Amino acid sequence: MSTSQLIEAPASIPGGTSYQSLGYLDAYDAVLNLDYAFVAYKETDSNGDWRVRIKSSQTAGAVFEPAQMKSNARATGAQGKPWFPWGYSFDPSAGDPRCIQFRVQVADGQPKAIEMFVQLRKADGTADAPKSATIPWPA
Repeated sequence: MSTSQLIEAPASIPGGTSYQSLGYLDAYDAVLNLDYAFVAYKETDSNGDWRVRIKSSQTAGAVFEPAQMKSNARATGAQGKPWFPWGYSFDPSAGDPRCIQFRVQVADGQPKAIEMFVQLRKADGTADAPKSATIPWPA
């Protein structure tokens, strides 16, 4: 059975900006009875400059500019860390286990992938199983 995505990348504009869908993730929060959906896509303008964007149905998203990601990946690699957060995030607290993070995975001081990580809640308010989608960093 095929289900449609809850959110899509924008449509490309002939002769203008082009969009390439890279990944999708959705999750359900039973406490709010609400679906969350995220789509990652590569946006390339008419000059050939590109960036990756994450668009979200319920939260703010993120924009991953190549120069910024390269700089942060280098610093993160130098600290021996495997990833750094970028853009919108919702971190768990004592009373709310929800976690929404966009992570740039790093290898050898370079961005290697983007991970959309989501953990929402069961009806009783406890943490549901985490879900994640990882897409390779565009070349």
